[in-house]
Amino acid sequence: MRSVLAACALLTMTAGCGDATTVSPDAGPACTPDRAQWNAEVRATVERACGGCHGATPAYGAPYSLLDYDFITRAQGTARPVDRMHLRLADSTMPPSGTPAPAFADSQRIASWASCGARTLTEDTRLRSSAPLFRPPAQPPAGTVALELRADRYPVPQVSDRYQCFTFTNVVAADQFIRRFDVLLDRPEVLHHVVLYRSTSTAALAPSFECTGSPPDTLYTYTWAPGEDALQFPDGGLRVRPSDRYILQLHYNNSRNLPGLVDRSGVRLSLGPATGTEYGMVAMGPVGFSLPARSQQRVASACTLAPGSRILASMPHMHQIGSGYEQFLLRGTQRTPIIALTNWQFESQYFYELPLTLQAGDRIETACTFNNTTSRDVRSGSSTTDEMCFGFTYVTPPPTAEYCSEPLTEPTVVDITYRPGMCSPADAPTALPLATGSVRVGAPPALTGGEIPEGRWELSNIEYLLNMALTPIGTIDPAASTLQGRGQVWTSAGRIRADMLSSFSLVFAAGNRITRAVPQINFNSTYVATGSALALTSECSVGTAANTPAALEYEVRGDDLIVGLRAQSLGTVTISPRYTFRRAR
Repeated sequence: MRSVLAACALLTMTAGCGDATTVSPDAGPACTPDRAQWNAEVRATVERACGGCHGATPAYGAPYSLLDYDFITRAQGTARPVDRMHLRLADSTMPPSGTPAPAFADSQRIASWASCGARTLTEDTRLRSSAPLFRPPAQPPAGTVALELRADRYPVPQVSDRYQCFTFTNVVAADQFIRRFDVLLDRPEVLHHVVLYRSTSTAALAPSFECTGSPPDTLYTYTWAPGEDALQFPDGGLRVRPSDRYILQLHYNNSRNLPGLVDRSGVRLSLGPATGTEYGMVAMGPVGFSLPARSQQRVASACTLAPGSRILASMPHMHQIGSGYEQFLLRGTQRTPIIALTNWQFESQYFYELPLTLQAGDRIETACTFNNTTSRDVRSGSSTTDEMCFGFTYVTPPPTAEYCSEPLTEPTVVDITYRPGMCSPADAPTALPLATGSVRVGAPPALTGGEIPEGRWELSNIEYLLNMALTPIGTIDPAASTLQGRGQVWTSAGRIRADMLSSFSLVFAAGNRITRAVPQINFNSTYVATGSALALTSECSVGTAANTPAALEYEVRGDDLIVGLRAQSLGTVTISPRYTFRRAR
């Protein structure tokens, strides 16, 4: 982990943070930069781009402020600060190595103004950000108590991806606020990232267990990735209760097969009284995307938080093939930039200062650009070889969901326009009734099979049965969610044909919604019945193999044929679809 304080101190010693070194001959003739332009736009740009070190009160080893026009245009030692400003921007020694550079337009504006138009920068490949870093003070808040949550000498396996979780209980005796987080790096050569979760489950948890992806029934508390420094709340913090259980997830990437590694990495919490502003964390960004081989692609989603929510800071997160990251405030017809990162570098992941208060109707768009130069498709997921697009964001009041991912434009219903597929009989009817359905939590009832009579059957009801309502992107509200579809089935001795279109609209407790059309299911298969199961051999199918079942469960109940298709997974949630077909007259 790079310390901003150490970097700026080093830069001061090496003539980078406003030293008194003589100006290089390439500085050009001294000029008087325009005061009116400084007042109108440049001062604000300098404060945004350089104020973390060179603000009104210099910090992190910077020798002086760069916000006073009269000061920076006078010689300080043997050179004027204004001349050093455009020189350091030109030779990429300011900001210091390991710190994101300002957006290129900001750098160019400063350099051009400071040199009276003589300096034109060449765009480089450094990580650049339009937002300032969210910088921690050098020391934790006074009066706080340190608590360390560490791996217990974990033997790191010789594998490229291992997610290992460690459980901590009874961490406090009374409610307190976490005022600050510091990561504790024991084996940085293999540590990919650190996440601290708060468990909402009452189930027993092992002291240490393997945990690919987010553990079930958890909420994000803190996350660290290479490059990030400590994180401290300006007032208040995250609440921790005596009953809370925490799960420390360490993602190891030992692709070099380093032997004999034992790790004690973890997180240090600075705890104080539960007073002041209470924050929570939410991960904003798209899920479920795929990046084709040898392609460049942008993926995006929206997030709706409660009116009045106030954002403090956010850490953008991608893996290895990311190139750019953006967030926008969507307010009415306006689309206002919040943050933009270019030249993404996995090794330089930081929290950025994003002071923003949301109004009713506001949404936040999160977008990532990926450049997949490989010969394989890359999907979103938790593995190092997968990709992610998240902004891990601290918000007050605390959000109710761990993830926030909504389509940018979300219909409340998908129209079902039915046309018979190619595996249906040539005389298949086209005018079918619209079947509706519901979502509920519970185990799917056992189906009993029975003799299947010949005939045609029309879809009359759909039901999705969930093993739980809590998904990686929020808690589903079953009563508000809806299903609809049109379809039909033909049965004869040893043969079943099915043709169905459907859609779902899943509504979440936080108010967001996911509405999707389900790919057409259309097949013509022979079957062998064993109890309530049909083993299918397809002779015709439409779409992917996932839409052509190799087996299904069924029950004949009077004039109804109930069909259960293979369960689908959404993170830890299992969805078991049941379709009821009524015999056509």
